[in-house]
Amino acid sequence: MKPLAFTENLKFGVAGIDRQHRRMIRIVNDLLDAVSNRDVGEAEIRLLDELVRLTDVHFRTEEEWMRRYQYEHYEVHAESHAHLLGELIALRDGLFTRHEVLNRKVVFFVRRWLEQHLLSSDRELAVAIRDRVNADAPAKRRRERR
Repeated sequence: MKPLAFTENLKFGVAGIDRQHRRMIRIVNDLLDAVSNRDVGEAEIRLLDELVRLTDVHFRTEEEWMRRYQYEHYEVHAESHAHLLGELIALRDGLFTRHEVLNRKVVFFVRRWLEQHLLSSDRELAVAIRDRVNADAPAKRRRERR
């Protein structure tokens, strides 16, 4: 499976969120490299742990934006976040406690999960936030001129 690339179609349009997305992609690509080269061990646990922590921060960041702009699909999106984070935590905890081995199938799942999340639910959210920011911009400029 090819590594993910941060392309324009994955761009969210909020600098902090785009930085988080880039980092998440790098981690998943590092995991892909590790399993492809059969170079797994402590690095896989460190990378998965970093991905879990970053995903938690990332989801909280997105949810703050959703609340700020009263995103109409907030509940569904937040439920999706909780479910996906739970799956990542279970995967990481399985490596810690049951000494499971990270394999290609699992990493491909994580890669697909991230790609789908960025291309579908995050894309819809990004459009909604940009629309709200652009709609609010004229009123903000008027307030600033006073």
